[in-house]
Amino acid sequence: MARRFQQSAGIEFAPLQDEVILFHSPSNKFCVLNRTSSFIWAQLKEPATSEEIVRRLEGSFSEVKASEVTADVDSTLQQMLELDLIVRVEADNSH
Repeated sequence: MARRFQQSAGIEFAPLQDEVILFHSPSNKFCVLNRTSSFIWAQLKEPATSEEIVRRLEGSFSEVKASEVTADVDSTLQQMLELDLIVRVEADNSH
């Protein structure tokens, strides 16, 4: 079963040119996301898997190849999890 991720509740954000600034109020920390990380963040407004994000990146950025960005997307998701910016969402609610 594929793991889905979604933005954590209570994260404030503000666009800044090609970047996004996130504010995590529980920890009182700011985080600046580059263009690619900002795209990933935006995709997590609704639950999404790493694979879905990679496909969307590939469709939105002509220079992106899935084989090259899969590890980057996984790494970005892991960092966002560690910073409590996103949460894991159960894809199957049957348990």
